[in-house]
Amino acid sequence: MDGVLLQYIVLVPVTLVTSVITLFTGFGVGTIMMPVMALFFDVKVAIFLAAIVHFFNNVSRLILYRTEINWQIIKRFGVISIIGAFIGSFAQIYLDSAWLKTGVGLFLTSYAVLTLVPGKIKIELPQSLDFIGGFLSGLIGGLIGNQGAIRSVYLLGYGLQKQELVVSAALIAVIIDSTRIPVYAYSNFQYLQENLLLLATIIATAMLGTVAGSRLLPKVSYELFKKIILIGVLILGVLMTFGVI
Repeated sequence: MDGVLLQYIVLVPVTLVTSVITLFTGFGVGTIMMPVMALFFDVKVAIFLAAIVHFFNNVSRLILYRTEINWQIIKRFGVISIIGAFIGSFAQIYLDSAWLKTGVGLFLTSYAVLTLVPGKIKIELPQSLDFIGGFLSGLIGGLIGNQGAIRSVYLLGYGLQKQELVVSAALIAVIIDSTRIPVYAYSNFQYLQENLLLLATIIATAMLGTVAGSRLLPKVSYELFKKIILIGVLILGVLMTFGVI
């Protein structure tokens, strides 16, 4: 089978399903899309392309739930993430892809295991440490493309409504993506040009999935979808850690 055709066959349905189910958690698009894209591209290129999809997916969430944004959280948490994103995305340019892939795999595996382990481990950090959470969210987002975990640890401690959490997380993600994507483009722009049609198709699919997910939001269990995502993240993380993908 032609390699380009295989990319469409795999990436388009994965993007659609991912966009639908991750609407309920407020994170996970980049976490899932990056390892899947790493099946076809170098891990640094996969992070770059997944970041673009992640950006537009979160823009569509902003459009849908813009009236629910919690601006106080954005001020406390989102602004400092820009600094972390700059540092992480520049550091990513100089890291070896093999080590980076292992690091991403370990991160995904650790986060999934800690969240899924029986006993209901509850990770919450005080609001007085928001600046640390914002910085680390940006740093990890810039470095390995997975910013949602640290951000969610903090935002879940605020007791937000589901739509409020989703859109506030989306705005912070857009802030970080707007910082890291230009840095990635500096060294990977040729891959963007070579895969423009594929990327445009995936972006359109991601936005369609967000709209579809918004119709299901009042009807679907948050916990069920979160567990599905975490199991998928765990599997992909283990495969990346051991160099299978």
